[in-house]
Amino acid sequence: MSKRSWILGLGCLTLLIGLVVGAIAIRLMLSPKLPSKIILTVRLNSAIQEVTPEDPFAELMGETPVSLRKLRTALVMAAEDDRVAGVRLRIDQYVGGFATAQEIRALLARVRAAEKWTAAYLDTVGEFTPGNLEYYVASACDEVVVNPMGDVNLIGLSLRSPFIRGTLDKLGVRAEFPGRGDYKTARFFYTQTEFTPEHSEMLGWLADSLMDQLVEGIASGRGLEPDEIRNLIDRGPFFGSEAVQAGLIDELEDWGAFATRLAERENNRARPVGVVAYVDRNAGFEFGPTIAVVTGSGTILRGENGESYNPLAPGAVMGSDTLARAWRQVRETSGVRAAVFRVDSPGGSPVASEAIRIEMERTAESIPVVVSMSNVAASGGYWIACGAQRIVANPGTQTGSIGVFTGHLNMDTFYTEKLGVTFGRLDRGANANIYGGLEDWSDAQRAIVDRQLDRIYDDFVQRVADSRDMETQAVDAVGRGRVFTGEQALEHGLVDVLGGFDVALEEAKQLAGIGPEVKVSLVEYPRPLSFLQRILERQGSEDIHLKAAQKLLRDSWETGVVTIPGVVWMPPIYVR
Repeated sequence: MSKRSWILGLGCLTLLIGLVVGAIAIRLMLSPKLPSKIILTVRLNSAIQEVTPEDPFAELMGETPVSLRKLRTALVMAAEDDRVAGVRLRIDQYVGGFATAQEIRALLARVRAAEKWTAAYLDTVGEFTPGNLEYYVASACDEVVVNPMGDVNLIGLSLRSPFIRGTLDKLGVRAEFPGRGDYKTARFFYTQTEFTPEHSEMLGWLADSLMDQLVEGIASGRGLEPDEIRNLIDRGPFFGSEAVQAGLIDELEDWGAFATRLAERENNRARPVGVVAYVDRNAGFEFGPTIAVVTGSGTILRGENGESYNPLAPGAVMGSDTLARAWRQVRETSGVRAAVFRVDSPGGSPVASEAIRIEMERTAESIPVVVSMSNVAASGGYWIACGAQRIVANPGTQTGSIGVFTGHLNMDTFYTEKLGVTFGRLDRGANANIYGGLEDWSDAQRAIVDRQLDRIYDDFVQRVADSRDMETQAVDAVGRGRVFTGEQALEHGLVDVLGGFDVALEEAKQLAGIGPEVKVSLVEYPRPLSFLQRILERQGSEDIHLKAAQKLLRDSWETGVVTIPGVVWMPPIYVR
């Protein structure tokens, strides 16, 4: 590095540190003490992530993304804070899973149980789109208000699953995807054009369970009978005035009138305070026993946490190196009394899943570990839960999928006849091409793949049997790829307790001998990077992401191979 570059880099770093320090100073100056009477304001208008990094610039720029963890902190505090008169919830859109909606509902119920009011406002409950989950969250409040121009699109749940077999046929790509279990349906994405009987049966029981939970939750929130809600859903969607008459909403009001009325309810003495400001300005030293919270989200792969560019499984990656290191850090930190393992993953690599599970189990030998399942904890996401003292799932969590599959795409005809690309071929070894993408498997190679699948499935079943104190035959009977809601998984002995993060936290406290009334200090793992670390890490990150995507394309082009996400993986099941 030249002297000029070194000086320039040092100057940029100094400037950056100055900006951060300045931003924090300005934020402190502009952050007055909380008022004596508060209306806690919550706005849902973007994807709800489990945890988001702290950003000193966010509040200054008017950008305050709220994580589920921070929302939980705010609502738990609000329930116990005499200054908080009530919670004002505005739902612009809900971007999250069914289980996340249930966690938010439970937190709102906690506020209501503290005899504080809760009121929800929506411009519309879906706009020519389903509004089921938006309404499901809102119905947990005492009062639900919709803009006079809004509609209530409470119309029932819809599950859809795509198949690309027809596309592969048109492209001349031959797909072969063996697996263990007729319900391990991820492979059917490549090999079928419609539901198999088992696939249809499984999605049917998932839809029935989630629909029952939706109906029961809304009925409880609105003080109606479940049968009444089912009849209303079949009659939906509703104009706003029709929804008022049906008892689904309480008022038709624009946002300004709604906010003014709530302020007048408190004689204009209460001041609205957002979630981020409320939590930050209440921040102080937390005394009490320490409980570690280990969070793992995304497709499970070897390496570090990050992003996947695989078009079959894009998005967040739960890296085995990152999670294994986090569990070691938990064990090495003195004073940690218990750990909650928050899991949101459809699975992925069995090798990566086992690496995480082993480190978690080692930790569970010294302190209690409770798994808290979020929206999805299936296949490899269930594998990594094996070995915890207790598993807690939301009723709407998608879990199970104890099964394995692998796949092989013969791309030869596609490259040769569609693109005019040919490959010179030279192998040394009878099975040198077993993981290639230009030939069909031979019978001998199929036998090898079958042995591999049997070994992984047997290992999976054994780990579940050991963890759940079940016979392997019993695990196999509920395995074979079957996906369940948390409610159904409880019936099959795959989870211990139904509930969200707070239920898991209480379970961890109980196992650690900490009284239910005792406040605890939660410490996050993997340790979040500081703002400065994230800025420095972000330098050149776009180039890194671009290069990663280019490498994926180049590898596919040069070898003719398209990589599948992993043998203990299930595709997402979208519920609307």
